[in-house]
Amino acid sequence: MIKPSLTALALLLALTACKEQKPQADYTTPTGPTAYGDVLNTAIVGNPPNLVPYLAADSTASAIAGNIYHALLKYDANLNLAPQLAESYTVAPNNLSITFKLRKGVTFSDGTPLTSADVSATFHALIDPDTKTPYADDYQRVSKFETPDPHTVRVTYATPFAPSLSSWAGLLVMPAHVIAKTKSFNDTSLKTEPVGTGPYALARWRRGQDVLLAANQTGWQKPYISQLYMRTLPDQSTQWLELKAGNLDAASLTPLAYTRLTDAPWFRNNYNTYRYLGSAYTYMGFNLKDPLFTDKRVRQALSYAVDRQGIINAVLFGQGEPIASIFKPGTWAYNTQLQPYPFNPQKARKLLAEAGWKPGPGGVLVNAKNERFQFTLSTNQGNETRIKTAQILQKFFADVGIVMDIRVQEWSTFLTNTVNPRQFQAILMGWSLPVEPDPYDVWHSTKTKPSEFNLVSFNNKDADAAIVASRSTFNQNERKKHLDVLQEILSEEQPYLWLYAPYALEAVHKRVAGIRPAPAGIGYNSEEWYVPTAWQLRPALKQ
Repeated sequence: MIKPSLTALALLLALTACKEQKPQADYTTPTGPTAYGDVLNTAIVGNPPNLVPYLAADSTASAIAGNIYHALLKYDANLNLAPQLAESYTVAPNNLSITFKLRKGVTFSDGTPLTSADVSATFHALIDPDTKTPYADDYQRVSKFETPDPHTVRVTYATPFAPSLSSWAGLLVMPAHVIAKTKSFNDTSLKTEPVGTGPYALARWRRGQDVLLAANQTGWQKPYISQLYMRTLPDQSTQWLELKAGNLDAASLTPLAYTRLTDAPWFRNNYNTYRYLGSAYTYMGFNLKDPLFTDKRVRQALSYAVDRQGIINAVLFGQGEPIASIFKPGTWAYNTQLQPYPFNPQKARKLLAEAGWKPGPGGVLVNAKNERFQFTLSTNQGNETRIKTAQILQKFFADVGIVMDIRVQEWSTFLTNTVNPRQFQAILMGWSLPVEPDPYDVWHSTKTKPSEFNLVSFNNKDADAAIVASRSTFNQNERKKHLDVLQEILSEEQPYLWLYAPYALEAVHKRVAGIRPAPAGIGYNSEEWYVPTAWQLRPALKQ
């Protein structure tokens, strides 16, 4: 039995409560202008398989790579597309081609100048059929890729493709001369030795221990903070204790910590908190190839068996919203006509009975073959809210006669051995949502291969048609009609049991200035964060 995380955290806090605290500095008054220097200590929960996000398909790898590489475009504070490596871009009147003009004077961290050849090499590496990546589809839709000169890139599409422009905010440009060193991009040295144009460069990576990034001295966007030090701390209770000890400067807070523990003087004196509805949701996904879950009445029944608001109150301490859709609440693509399945155990039992499940010994449901309704839910280590959610789901399902076991695995093992090869009955996971509402990779029936993102093997021709139609028009109202249809299909089919969208709860040390909360959150301008000279605490770490 997995013990509740609240007990463990309370015990750890009790053990440290009587330690002598150092005098607190006063960070209430700014003490100077922008300044270079200091080290920002943060935590990562998992050990990425490599540092090429196209190949890793891992959130930690993406977070690290986001500091090392640039794309042609980016999203600004208000979630509007803006130039990055491209200083400008032009979309043809027929929406079939885009021309990018690259910034001049940009170099990679090894001193090599950026040219259109690097964009071309990255693009062609990604669409190579040999490359093992789930991210190729958007770029495979390009019918012609041209580089008329070293600072111009032109892409042409055979038919209108709504996510075309936004897709170029996702292509992290890598150096052609490094890509060319290996026959297969799967074997590129960039997996362990990244070379980018971004604000930071990799200084050290000790697998399973830490990652050190240092300011890219050749970059065109030199950050103020000299180093980012990321320690692997899978357990959120440990992260909190490291925050309290002053060893972390920024961390995502658990709902418990945010609601119950941040009033302590040591925290108020040293940290600012930031709260906003994150671009993510948590779900329980059913392996639709497992005989237990092929009948949609069973999936619907499990959805009726769950009190989502109860989970939000118990696990998130109210810091989240119940959801019924694949899109972020409040965004234009979200279908406001849909509601989460209401908590109705009686209806759950009725649907299960209609699907052939009757009470057996001990109240556990059995089918006509006298097989018990018992399955395993897999999730990842280090995320206390997911583990606690799994425990509550276990009780809800037991109340309607279903036995659910829980398996918790280290993150990389969970991805490599369970999720990617589809070796699960059900999973408890979350999706980070891009700004562009394009459900193709997660829900189209062609994206079910290992390491692709249709993890539950969902296959529905009407859903496929709605997805394709939504990508074929630039008219937002037309796109919404198709996306609404898709969401209605998913609500009926329940391939996921949608649970909640949590609030992002961030803590950052008060000595860090330049943070400007916006619709994009707080990290969109992290290269502009700085520490006034008088407040700088940490000497540079050995590289």
